[in-house]
This record gives sequence, structure tokens and C-alpha cells, in this order.
Amino acid sequence: MQSPSSQRPYDRRATGLHPDFAYQTLSSGEVDVYLKLQRSELLYTRDHAESPFVANLEITLGDTTWLLMDTIWHHTQGDLRARWRWDGGDSFPIIQLKDQLRNATWQDRVALGSSQLWHRSHLLLWSYTDRWPLPSGNATIHDTIAVLLPIDSVMNEGWIASYVIPPSSLPPPPYSGARIRWDTVSAQPLTTLGRDELSHLVVPEGVMALHHPMTNLGLVIHSRRPNFPELVSPVDLIRPVRYIASRAEFKALSEAEHPKMALDDFWLACGKSPDAARALLSIYYERVEEANVAFSGLTEGWMTDRGMVHIVFGVPQRVRKDAWNEYWVYGEEGTANALTFHFRKRQHPLDDNHFELQRSIQFRTVWDRAVSNWRNGRVRGD
Repeated sequence: MQSPSSQRPYDRRATGLHPDFAYQTLSSGEVDVYLKLQRSELLYTRDHAESPFVANLEITLGDTTWLLMDTIWHHTQGDLRARWRWDGGDSFPIIQLKDQLRNATWQDRVALGSSQLWHRSHLLLWSYTDRWPLPSGNATIHDTIAVLLPIDSVMNEGWIASYVIPPSSLPPPPYSGARIRWDTVSAQPLTTLGRDELSHLVVPEGVMALHHPMTNLGLVIHSRRPNFPELVSPVDLIRPVRYIASRAEFKALSEAEHPKMALDDFWLACGKSPDAARALLSIYYERVEEANVAFSGLTEGWMTDRGMVHIVFGVPQRVRKDAWNEYWVYGEEGTANALTFHFRKRQHPLDDNHFELQRSIQFRTVWDRAVSNWRNGRVRGD
């Protein structure tokens, strides 16, 4: 039996906890562990009206367990953040997070290095603005960041920095014969960096790749706009609408003197009423944000093949996956009405999360029907 979250790995509602863990293996073999979690995902209770609200977390890494109590006061803001040190000893331990009051659990397997072998986990990407690690490599454009290295490490000098701006074009529809040639995107070497330069890097637009020839370690830094993975500005909100808007409509939206008003009018035309339009808008951009979280790499997740299908069709009923393939099944698998999308992983030195849709003209009818459902306000939440 598979759990719902394993059958629907891209349904954020299937699991209530979405922690953001970062790790750094130290020269001693110990590991610094960082946890960031939205407090809204936790259950807080209090004993009586005069006491504060408290959440209880249990974190297990390998054979070590920590108990964490988080108390909310009137001035409490932002995410829950915690840092602790683990003795290490296992290169592939399982980490588990449990909200004891809600009885919700999240777990994953971690790849860590040792004090004898150089490993990606020896490097920690740090944001000076957020004052916290960036485990996914997503950094806000123009932010100042640092690559933290072990003290007295052989990695202190000789880093080669490369840079590239990836294509901004959107993926073609599932029935199209065209595709984006990601294999032609490669970073060009710029300069060589030492420890001082690595301690104060300004994030440029595009993708920066760092490579250390002596240890063969690499690090990819993706610049993202502020508020990522959310979309906030009207201009940013307009771009994903291209999947369901005609060429003429999208051109008019992009050139509108008042982008927000034009976008509101577009969704009102789809929903036919203000309430229905707000519901459609909420579903659409929730899926855009989910795509950014799950599928981002060289580009933001909503601009990828999987992001496009996720936004237009929603969460599949089942996902079958192996190391190189993902099969998204909509409807009852094995029946005549089932719809299956096959995504094939493509290797790329700058993107370990790139999957290409296996397109077919047979998807023309189902794509047109899905777009029509959006245009006529017939889409419901996942």
C-alpha cells in the first residue's frame, strides 16, 4: 500500500508539514542541522486562558531524537526556526519531523558527507538578508549571499564561477511538435574565486554555477524574484495566464496600461461573476505556487513542462515514478477515459530537476477541453 502522499507527491494538501531543512557537514564529522517551518502548519494549544499557545515537535535524525517546543507570544512573527548539531555517523540517515499535537508526520532521506570525503553537504549557502541557509539554491536576485566552507579547508581557493541566463520562453502545449532545447544552455566561465569572494557574493540575474576542480564539488545558485515562490506584482501574475489565454488576449494583457485592471477583467470574463472569478484565480495561482516549489530549476517551476500540466490539469490522481520517468495519471488508471502524461528526466549540469513531456498530437482534444473549462469557469480545486 502506498500512502496518499506517495501517490500524489505534488499535492501539498496531502501532507500537512512542509519543512525546509539545511545541513552542513563539519570537518569533525558532526552536522549542523537547520529547520525552517511555517507556524501556520502546526497545531498550537494552551492549558488555560492565561497561558500562551504551544506546539510540540519531535525531530529524529538517524538514531537521535530532539524535542522542540515552540511558544507563540503576542509579538511572535515569521517562521519557526531552529538549529542544532548532530553527532553524525550515517551518510544516508532518515530525518523525520512530527507534530505531536496534530499527529502529522513528514520524513525524508538525507545524503551527507563524512570528514574524510568531500561532499556537497560540506557547503552551506547563506543569505545575509534572510540570515538563514538557502538549501534549494534559490536566492533572491541582488541579495548578498555567502558560501560557507569548513575551516582550514582545501576548498578555500580555486572556485571557478560560471554564469548563464536561461531561456524565458514558455513550454509549447502537450500536442505540439516543438520543444525547448535545454541541452544548448551552458554556463560560461567568468572568474576564479577564493574564500573572501565566496563570503560576499551578489546574486546576479540568471544562474551562477560554482565548481571546485580539486574536489570536483559544484554548487548552482538560481536567482529568483522577491517573494518567490509566490507571484505578487500584476506583471508577474499575467505571464502564467498564457497557458489559457489566446495570443491576442495575452498581447493585450501584456501591453495594458493598467495591468491589474486588465487581469481582473480577464478572470471576470472566465468566471462570469466576481465570486466565481475569485475562486478561479485562487485555484490557478495556488497551482502556480505549487509548481514553483516542486519543479523549479533553470527556470521557475510554472515555466516547465510539469508546471504547465500541473496548472492546467491540476493534481493527478496517481503518480508513478522511477529514477528517469514520471507518469501522471488522471482518472481511473487502466480505463478508456484515463489520461496519462509521461515525463522523461533530462540530464543537465545546471538543473537536476528537469523533466521533459513526451508530447503527442493525441493530447490536442484533452488540452482544448481543459482550457475551455478554465475559460468557462468549470474548474474546481484539487
